[in-house]
Amino acid sequence: MKYILCLVAAFVVVLVGCGAGHANLTSITVSPQSATTTSNPQGQVGYTATGNFANGKSRELSQVDGLSWKTSPTSTGTVAATIGSTGEATCSAPGTVTVTASAPQNLQFTVLLTFKMFSVCKDFFHGVYAARAVS
Repeated sequence: MKYILCLVAAFVVVLVGCGAGHANLTSITVSPQSATTTSNPQGQVGYTATGNFANGKSRELSQVDGLSWKTSPTSTGTVAATIGSTGEATCSAPGTVTVTASAPQNLQFTVLLTFKMFSVCKDFFHGVYAARAVS
């Protein structure tokens, strides 16, 4: 019976680790929401993107998550700012631009699980280890 309980507990842990606990990205919040800098000399503004997930959690996104940045041209078509992969925008001409952050829709928030083995399982695994160590 001990062995069956341990196998069931291990199977549940494997199932939880393989699929449960992942929530998909629902939106991205860019900060700051507005900023002003100079074009001569070229000013810079650092932006961050926070991913908001279906489980109500949020965290800062990065290139590792597939995050990408872009700036729009001004209403006259001028490229007034460029933005790098880390969210650092550089102003090169006067005008108003929109900064956009995007990430894959299937980006998931992974929950790290911490668990303790049942004492029955702990004794079982300890017993197996001890038996192997002795033989």
